[in-house]
Amino acid sequence: MMRDFFGENYKGKAFELFSAEHITVIVIIFACCLMIYLFHHRLKEEKINRRFRHGLAFLLITIEVLYYIWVYVNHLWSFSRELPLHLCDMALIGTIILLFTKSYFLYEFLYFWAMCGVLAALITPELSGYNATHFLFYHFFIGHGLIVIAIIFMTFVNEYRPKVSSIFKTMLISNLYMLFVAAVNLITGGNYLFICRKPQVVSIMDFLGPWPWYILSMELVALVAFLIAYLPFIIYIRLKKSHARKGM
Repeated sequence: MMRDFFGENYKGKAFELFSAEHITVIVIIFACCLMIYLFHHRLKEEKINRRFRHGLAFLLITIEVLYYIWVYVNHLWSFSRELPLHLCDMALIGTIILLFTKSYFLYEFLYFWAMCGVLAALITPELSGYNATHFLFYHFFIGHGLIVIAIIFMTFVNEYRPKVSSIFKTMLISNLYMLFVAAVNLITGGNYLFICRKPQVVSIMDFLGPWPWYILSMELVALVAFLIAYLPFIIYIRLKKSHARKGM
């Protein structure tokens, strides 16, 4: 039983997009975010805030350490596949640092990475067929889900807000990072960030043309996605100004 759960050779039912297990996990993540919003006043208390942040950080560290133990035990390590260079990997590392340091600079671009890239990964996960009877299913959804939960926590509890300039900072950081990863791909033969070929699962890249044109198309998609992710703050600012005028 444990060998089936942690083993490399998975013999269970293959993961299905929007299956009951997939939808259940998304609902649980959404419910956690909703609970943070509903109890954000309580979570502002210094001790609770610190413990919650550090608890999330240690959970992220634990799930990632367990993953690399799994990789080592199953003799799967390779420079072309297992370096933590995908966007969600870097978002996870950045989120851990953010939760410990409360760095607003990290929050500025992690907000957009989480609300666009990580959410997209949760909707169309790359699981190589592993379903809810395997460790990798839980590693993927716990890791990605906690990133989103952490960013929601910093937004509603610690009252961090991205700025318009944060969108352009994120575009710049993302492109500089992509150039670095492209060099790593050339050296290792990897496909980090999926800039050498598209992922095997259904994704938005399937609608953006062949390689390398889909990379250029993703630039526009990313900018539009970032603007949509910023839209709630535009509405919030306008409502706040409207209420201030009425109160005068």
